[in-house]
Amino acid sequence: MDSAAIKLELMQQLMSIVDDKTLRKVANFFKKEVVVAEDEDITDEEYAAFEQMRAKRLSGEVKFLTEKESMAEVRRLIAAERR
Repeated sequence: MDSAAIKLELMQQLMSIVDDKTLRKVANFFKKEVVVAEDEDITDEEYAAFEQMRAKRLSGEVKFLTEKESMAEVRRLIAAERR
């Protein structure tokens, strides 16, 4: 997976967080652990990919999962892997 795809996946996951406490934890993690170079801007390619995914979400073509749905899916995948 290339960097743009990873960033897009992270943005999707961030957008699905509805719990304020969880969102604050993620924000604090980024503040502490992620060094952002001030001269790094989002590339045109990254912005276009984000806008494309956003348009799909707004049109209903793509549905983001709630935190509860995401956790259930993770548990289902872990259980399937253990079989």
